[in-house]
Amino acid sequence: MRTLPQDYLNRMRLQLGTDFEKYLAAMEQEPRKSIRINTLRASVEEAKGLLGELENNGITEEGFLVPDGFEGGKHLLHSCGLFYMQEASAQLPARLLNVEKGMAVLDLCAAPGGKSTQLAAYLGGTGCLVANEIAPKRAQVLLSNIERMGITNAVVTCMEPKILCERLKNSFDAVLVDAPCAGEGMFRKEKKAVEQWSLEHVYSCAARQKEILSSAQASLKNGGRLVYSTCSFSEEENEGVAAWFIKSYPDFSLVEQKRLYPHTCCGEGQYAAVFQKSGELLKGVYSKKEQRALPDGRVMEIPPLPFGLEGLHIVRAGLLLGEQRKSVFVPSHACAMANGLENRVELSEAEARGYLKGEMICKQVPKGWCQLMFSGYPLGLGKSTNEGIKNHLPKGLRQFE
Repeated sequence: MRTLPQDYLNRMRLQLGTDFEKYLAAMEQEPRKSIRINTLRASVEEAKGLLGELENNGITEEGFLVPDGFEGGKHLLHSCGLFYMQEASAQLPARLLNVEKGMAVLDLCAAPGGKSTQLAAYLGGTGCLVANEIAPKRAQVLLSNIERMGITNAVVTCMEPKILCERLKNSFDAVLVDAPCAGEGMFRKEKKAVEQWSLEHVYSCAARQKEILSSAQASLKNGGRLVYSTCSFSEEENEGVAAWFIKSYPDFSLVEQKRLYPHTCCGEGQYAAVFQKSGELLKGVYSKKEQRALPDGRVMEIPPLPFGLEGLHIVRAGLLLGEQRKSVFVPSHACAMANGLENRVELSEAEARGYLKGEMICKQVPKGWCQLMFSGYPLGLGKSTNEGIKNHLPKGLRQFE
């Protein structure tokens, strides 16, 4: 087992009591890898038929443990967006948000996108999802995952939580705050999380978490639901923050709190608190999706929104359909991943792996832009010519063995 800080062990011994030895024993075990089926792409049963024998992780209906040797991010169906590699207990907070179709939902601390893409699957292509990430590079990773999973109704923003929530007051039916934390639930997987841990770090995280929650509450409608979560075990970051929140904002009530530890679930651990804002939830009637041509030539499909886009630092609003270059329209990779092209070409496994490496596909099909498929699911964009299918997979997504 990785050597853990003594101050941390002393706190956990007091916190867990007779379960402390069970926790230590669990920390000796290798972490189990878990996936979440993207139900925007396929049903759970359809995906299981393609991925083989899977064991439900006990957290969500669409979450499964995978066997040793599972390809994970190198699996072709991962590139098709059929599943997301998501730690089992991390699937709990989005499930507790009880998202319904047609809602306006905010994921305030969204990168790399596991919980955002989970929320989008619950929305089923309806309503809208705002996925925010303060760090620009991480916001790009978030966008990449949203595109891979074929999500068309998301607005990706890159803003300070306070500024975003002030701009979008009373806009959302449901809000998720998966806050930055001391990461104690990552100790079994990440050496860096252990090295960075200190009591001072725990206290500073708790202070930051209160600031973020203070911002988040303003964005929620009356009657809305807010879920606050961390992957830490410290009471300062969890129950302490929850108690502070309902004391500071009496129009919120604490519905429930859940804790998962490595010895009580198949994952690494999670804390989640569910809050309800007083009042009756009135779902908005939002505008329909609209196509919008931007001055730079890009053509977007904007999801129905309960707010305007002015004053927001937007990485992407809705689906990028493509770009108008004089009289020629060039479709986007995101459009191909969202099943937006009529000309579809099925690839063999060898052709699909070659495509992901950036290779041209030596295949004669009708000329023009095409959506390349594997096992019936979108893999990316190509353009058929007399020589074959030219590769239009973004360079940042190419895989080199």
